[in-house]
Amino acid sequence: MKVLLAIDETPYSERAVQMLKALQLPPETEVTVMAVIAEHTYLGGITLSSLGSAAGKERAHKAQEQRALELLEKPMETLRASGLNTERLICWGRPASEIVKRARGMRADLVVIGAKGTGDPQRFPLGSVAQKVMKYADCSVLLVREKTNTIRRVLLATDGSKHSDKVTQFLLDLPLPKKSHVFVVTVLQSHIPALIKMPTMDYKANQRILSELQDAEENAAQALLAKSVAQFRERRYQVSSMVLKGDPAEEVMMAANTLNPEIVALGAKGLTEIENFLMGSVVQRVARFSPYSVLIGR
Repeated sequence: MKVLLAIDETPYSERAVQMLKALQLPPETEVTVMAVIAEHTYLGGITLSSLGSAAGKERAHKAQEQRALELLEKPMETLRASGLNTERLICWGRPASEIVKRARGMRADLVVIGAKGTGDPQRFPLGSVAQKVMKYADCSVLLVREKTNTIRRVLLATDGSKHSDKVTQFLLDLPLPKKSHVFVVTVLQSHIPALIKMPTMDYKANQRILSELQDAEENAAQALLAKSVAQFRERRYQVSSMVLKGDPAEEVMMAANTLNPEIVALGAKGLTEIENFLMGSVVQRVARFSPYSVLIGR
């Protein structure tokens, strides 16, 4: 597995390092610890580092790179002590663009990043760089919010889509610490809007159709959960499952508030999302507003 860990000077980056350590990844995992020296490009291709004297620019350039090297030193020591192969990467540019580009270039399986970064307002639950990375990265992304020493509980939301299958398989391949308890949920939405939009005025016929639809969906949900539960039990994890009813994002977040998991995992898009959309609305809402770390599977 190849992992790109993006680091800045915020406490969220420290939590991202601890999360990566808590996952207990296999020793053959390759971790690239990355810092981006932010450099905004203005009209005409002008950057702040391009202004001033040549000697002054060189001094400023070296000072920033030295600061970045010092920033990466502690995370690399922590991960190496856990037995992981690590290398460092320092680059200049726009942080989100560089993270996505480097992840694509190294064909990373996972990007790990703090949910908020330097300069993000305290009132915003998800930082601008993290939002762009989760939206545009080609691989799975783990947005880290809380300090985590061990993975005890994981909430997996699935709907049978290919992206849900991907995040399920990703969790199985990690592997998670053996004492982890995996809670698998799927959400059935209300059919009242469908009843209102029915073209016929035959209320009893509509009720019968919707009742059959509800029964069929509940049976499909139980079959979907049974499949996921069997996969995790085969790997000897503790597993529980639940069928929830209501708005998918709200139900997932309510379940998370009850279970208090270290990770909430879900696919980047669901069954009902338009295929050419980069990310589904449910995962965007959960990623932005959940107080827990969120794994987005691709």
